[in-house]
Amino acid sequence: MSVTIKADGDTWRGRLGGSGDSRVVVFFCVTTDQRPYRVVPVGGGVASEADLEGLGGAEVEGLFARSRSMGAPTDYPTYRS
Repeated sequence: MSVTIKADGDTWRGRLGGSGDSRVVVFFCVTTDQRPYRVVPVGGGVASEADLEGLGGAEVEGLFARSRSMGAPTDYPTYRS
């Protein structure tokens, strides 16, 4: 099971991953496969898929806002730096 939101001009599906206090929500872009997935730690506060699905829209949007892209970081070294 998962939750779906619209953010940054795309549709994202959030799924629960990890276990115990290492739980994370992973957001996958379903509009295009050109966007890297995003991850946010939720610890034990979201212990099951039912907990994730029970979150309100504002809470899921808050998780998305705190998530980090798993693409190359902005401070990734380049040949020009």
